[in-house]
Amino acid sequence: MPGTPTDAPLRDSSGEIRQETMIINMGPQHPSTHGVLRLLLELDGETVITCKPIIGYLHTGIEKNTEYRTWMQGITYVTRADYLSPFFNELGYCLAVERLLGIEAPPRAQVIRVLFCELNRISSHLVWLATSGLELGAVSVMLYGFREREVLMDVFESVTGLRMNHAYIRIGGVIMDIHEEGMGKIREFLRVMPGRIDETESLLSENPIWVERNRGVGVLSAADALALGVTGPMLRAAGVAADLRKDMPYGGYETYDFDVPVRALE
Repeated sequence: MPGTPTDAPLRDSSGEIRQETMIINMGPQHPSTHGVLRLLLELDGETVITCKPIIGYLHTGIEKNTEYRTWMQGITYVTRADYLSPFFNELGYCLAVERLLGIEAPPRAQVIRVLFCELNRISSHLVWLATSGLELGAVSVMLYGFREREVLMDVFESVTGLRMNHAYIRIGGVIMDIHEEGMGKIREFLRVMPGRIDETESLLSENPIWVERNRGVGVLSAADALALGVTGPMLRAAGVAADLRKDMPYGGYETYDFDVPVRALE
């Protein structure tokens, strides 16, 4: 919808007021405005001329609430901090409490924690890929992305009893072991998923709309990414092999040897 004009009129190099661009609001889209921000954009067609981020829509009071709860009750709050990656919040919180208490989860619990965090990482990335595909013209990817994610949601529900906000990782370990049905679902997912990734890559790399709207757009170099403090997949996509799981391992990751996936720079 049309947005509010910026504080000063937008002018070109000659000082004339620009007439050919459009000022619009991008977001917040969700009715409860959780995890979102508002972007005030100036557009020239599909080219973003200026972008003014407007933050402050997310404040759930999790930190304040945990001040009045027991350590164990705090898990119920932190698992809701990011509903797409609840296991990571549970793990980070429990590791902090365990450090305060001077305790460590037993080896099997650490393996289960890592396993569910990595499955959760896949499900979170699938949501990003699915929704990005929908917004950028690759509608089929949205359908397939949520199809694969649904398999993982079934795994989470089978083992923890809930599809989201699990409170499964607890101080000192996890609340329950993985039963054989859950292990069977995980094995089946691992058998099928590699082929599904290849299908998705084919759908995107051969989609002219997706390629046109992504290739050469918003390029972030490795130097700029490091200067701006970018982390995670965006930093690795810039060609920097930085991964906290390897560089500063936590919660059992130190027992695993793996390569850091990075984009091969052309």
